[in-house]
Amino acid sequence: MEQGLEGVKMALKVLKEYYAKEDKSHQAAQGAGEGIIGLLEVVESDFTKGLAEMTATEESAQAAYDAETKENEIEKTTKEQDVK
Repeated sequence: MEQGLEGVKMALKVLKEYYAKEDKSHQAAQGAGEGIIGLLEVVESDFTKGLAEMTATEESAQAAYDAETKENEIEKTTKEQDVK
């Protein structure tokens, strides 16, 4: 996901630089270029949102795993003490 986001940012940079030039060769495609840039901006936004959600989900799952592991260690120690 991070690599995809970087690729979209790079593509946006290249396209914006290209269409910012005062060159007659791409004047006819200016509207199409703006449409593509708009689409890539939406994709960039979606990737950023998705990456943030994935990161939050992973962090939450890691915290839950750590808490469960700690509880299991405490329970195991308590049971071992009861056996003695």
